[in-house]
Amino acid sequence: MAVFETAFGPGWRTVRLRAPYPLPGGGYAWWIPQADGRPDPRMVQESLRALRGRIEELLQQEARGAPHRVVVGFSQGGAMAALLTLQTPDLVTGLAIFSGFLPDVPEAGVAPSLAGKAVFIAHGRADSLVPIAQARALCARLQALGARTTCVEYPGGHKASAEAWRAFREWIRGLG
Repeated sequence: MAVFETAFGPGWRTVRLRAPYPLPGGGYAWWIPQADGRPDPRMVQESLRALRGRIEELLQQEARGAPHRVVVGFSQGGAMAALLTLQTPDLVTGLAIFSGFLPDVPEAGVAPSLAGKAVFIAHGRADSLVPIAQARALCARLQALGARTTCVEYPGGHKASAEAWRAFREWIRGLG
């Protein structure tokens, strides 16, 4: 989502990675839900491998010592960002999730600690696609792993509200 780029100030390099699976009505997804609505674990793992590989490739092109490597995602993108951070925390210094969740798939190689990782989670209390309880559970899980979490709830639904954007920009400035 190009809109994320507006939150970062000078000195940040942003890279948008597109999900691999085209949707019939337009757009893309990191996985196609199964008949029961749950993510297809095989598709999630394939997408995660591709995402990890692309980020590793980008990091090889950049100075590895870049002070901030924040992965940001909305909805399924937030879910993928969360899985990436849980499985390979050394790739990122921070994680930001809008209207996201942790997908119900078997996790392989989850890090025992996220100590020091900066995490921002924003979620609408009226989200009918991803219930707020999922965001709260993700926030609690990341806190339990030692992440420095900022969890923001707002009155809206499955979108990033103006309140969420203000909180995100403040969080980003705090990283600098």
